[in-house]
Amino acid sequence: MNAAVARSRLAARTHVQLAALVAPGMLYLVALAIRLSTLWIVPYTLNEGSAYYVTVARNIATGRGPVIDALWSYGTPPLTLPRSAFELWQPLASYLAAAPMALLGPGLATAQLAFALFGALLAPLTWWIAADAAKRLALPAGRQHAVAIGSGLLAAVAAPFVLATAVPDSTLPFTVIAVAACVAIPVAARGNARAIVGLGVLLGVAYLTRLEAVYLGLVFVAFTWSMGARGRLLAARIGAVVVIGALVALPWWLRNQAAFGSPMPGQLTQNLFLTHNDQIFAFIDQPTLAGFLGQGPWAILSNVGAAGWHDFVDDLLLPGTIVVVAGIAAALAGWRRRKDLSHSAVGALMFYGVLVFVVATVLFPVATLWGTFAHAAGPLFVGLTVLAVLGTDAFVARIRQWRHWSRANLWLAPAALVALSVPMTVFQLAVTGQLARDSQQQVAAAATVVRAVVTLDVTRPVISDRPIRLSDALGGPAIELPDESAQSVLALARTFGATTIVIVDTQERNPAGLIAEAPNCFTPQPTTSMAGAEYLSVLTISEDCQ
Repeated sequence: MNAAVARSRLAARTHVQLAALVAPGMLYLVALAIRLSTLWIVPYTLNEGSAYYVTVARNIATGRGPVIDALWSYGTPPLTLPRSAFELWQPLASYLAAAPMALLGPGLATAQLAFALFGALLAPLTWWIAADAAKRLALPAGRQHAVAIGSGLLAAVAAPFVLATAVPDSTLPFTVIAVAACVAIPVAARGNARAIVGLGVLLGVAYLTRLEAVYLGLVFVAFTWSMGARGRLLAARIGAVVVIGALVALPWWLRNQAAFGSPMPGQLTQNLFLTHNDQIFAFIDQPTLAGFLGQGPWAILSNVGAAGWHDFVDDLLLPGTIVVVAGIAAALAGWRRRKDLSHSAVGALMFYGVLVFVVATVLFPVATLWGTFAHAAGPLFVGLTVLAVLGTDAFVARIRQWRHWSRANLWLAPAALVALSVPMTVFQLAVTGQLARDSQQQVAAAATVVRAVVTLDVTRPVISDRPIRLSDALGGPAIELPDESAQSVLALARTFGATTIVIVDTQERNPAGLIAEAPNCFTPQPTTSMAGAEYLSVLTISEDCQ
């Protein structure tokens, strides 16, 4: 009899556990289907950053290892070609993309597939965070269920997450890992041993994806302190997470020490001192503290103001649209109940989001125009997604009371958010796809023209405004064209033995200034009559010019 009862109880527990997996499992499949259905829309790497990760992934998959035949900056020696990859950026995104390339081919589509499989995890993670938040707010069971599933569905269709799948870079893997870390932070802060180990591993892996993992560590410290840990207890919990995270990162630090002479990423301090956008590509006029302070306080504050506008409007509001508006409105309207969520996963996400926004805006006001905040904002989008569903659910509940509705209409709020988000996702995907196809045509035309007008020497790199994508198209080395004087460009050419400059888009980088400064050194090649060369300029460099 006892054995029968035990078997019955075990069967009941198993049924409950399987039932609990149905919702997150279905959300994962829905998110995966959406991502897979959109991959054909973006057939080419949208920007140099994405091209960097995909190119290195291909080199890893084909046995060359984490190296690249292009130089995009000159801030970290040794300046050699081929070059060890990831002097500043972190490697995990390329390893994630490389994983299936050995079986399915080293192309962009394979990288996108890997990102779709990994990125779909955001939907069940968001479901869990929303369910936890709804429970902490003591919502009725039906509303808890609707809020959790609605948040997962919104994460499945929201533009920032879908676009990050189609344009592979560090954004998506960091978002998934950071969100998982924010789930672990409140539990680890209370001293749960398994959560502490898990958080240490997650922070180490997050660090190998983006340096903003350090901010997640600060969130953990703040949570641990606010939950009452002091003295040795505080030091023990923080120390355990730090040691575990460091052990995860240690092999990469050793590799960096061997490749660049330092375990830490290069060029990071230089990014603090940028005075204008293109200085990140500087060869001679590299950023310095003296140059940064020489701008004067008004210029520095103006840059911070411009960065704040850019980070909020361009990188947060426009990509997230309804999710961001509804999430911020919900945060303001529910401020009086902030203590209910202060030690929750959504609280950790919002704390991290505010922290990364402030640091990127104030400390990296110029570098953030290249994506410092944008690539690290994914966890904040997840937090705002959950708040948006919670806020609209509360709004519908209030209207139901006012209007004395006979039906609960539990799904009205999440359904409305999903319905409003889908058109924005479709629109942003269409725009992104067109931009990618335009870039593909530009680079392909540039490669064709270059082969027609100059004799390429694969031992000599081409100088270009699109070095990573052009290197891939030409099958040879390429280096970044600095936005500097003709003498600086000539010094760069002499250093690397370059004899050709290829400007893919003269609307962004016009060669007229170089030619005017040194007409005897730069000779324009006839390209205007060739197909696809409307904005292309090819210059040859005289090796004996003064």
